[in-house]
Amino acid sequence: MPIIKNLLELPKYFYLSIAVFWLCAITVASLISVDLVHEVESEIEVSDKLVHGIFYFVNTVLFYLYLRKTPLKNPLLKISLFSFVYGMLIEVLQYVMPFERSFDLKDVLANSIGILIAIFLIKFWLAYQMR
Repeated sequence: MPIIKNLLELPKYFYLSIAVFWLCAITVASLISVDLVHEVESEIEVSDKLVHGIFYFVNTVLFYLYLRKTPLKNPLLKISLFSFVYGMLIEVLQYVMPFERSFDLKDVLANSIGILIAIFLIKFWLAYQMR
């Protein structure tokens, strides 16, 4: 898998810029008006929960790629906790902001599943590729 090896050798700040962009995209997509979300959903048949899982899966992987070579202890655990807490914060913001969005425990579960799949991928597959 030379493509994966080449992707893993990109400069560390490349991953940070992509990760921050992705986090901003999650934030905007999660906090925009429900009417706009329904317009997009009517055009594309995709499960809302699948989207949540993908958002937080990608978020976890990108931040791991940025922090994997730092002296930080247990970066994957810290990134996973950050992703989970961020997802919870977004759900609370959906509840309190006036955009007809609501707190949904199923969204939190979907976020968590995406994070857990990322952990599994990083621990068992990506770690093998980085040898």
